[in-house]
Amino acid sequence: MTQSRRQKKYVDACVQGALARRIITHWLVFLAVGSLVAFVLQVLSNPFRPLAEHAQDMWWSHGPFLLVMVFLLPVFVVDTIKLSHRFAGPVYALRKALREIALGEKPRRLKFRKLDFWHGLADDYNAVLVKFDLLEEDKKNIESNELVAVNK
Repeated sequence: MTQSRRQKKYVDACVQGALARRIITHWLVFLAVGSLVAFVLQVLSNPFRPLAEHAQDMWWSHGPFLLVMVFLLPVFVVDTIKLSHRFAGPVYALRKALREIALGEKPRRLKFRKLDFWHGLADDYNAVLVKFDLLEEDKKNIESNELVAVNK
């Protein structure tokens, strides 16, 4: 059986969207807390200077870091979606296979990609198909084995 490569990375908007929102929230909190701590330390280094001077000094000393952080946010979000695809994709494939059975279509074996999570889920699904004699390919294999045994 050839292993299909899923092209679509964003397959479960609920789960993957929640993860993307969570990583964005964490990034914003990190950036806000980091900026606040840096500003407080800047002010404490010389509390008698005006706040505008502290803000300007902070921008010149920490601005490049903030710029890099802004450019890293999309990288973090895309990487999170790619990682989540390794568990959202198998669940999506399982749900699709179950829907096909519910619609009366012929059941098919599930085989997840090598780096996907939850290979045991596909194994359990395939075991259920075998247990309830739902796989046509297994029926053909059993019939051919019985014919060979009878002819011997």
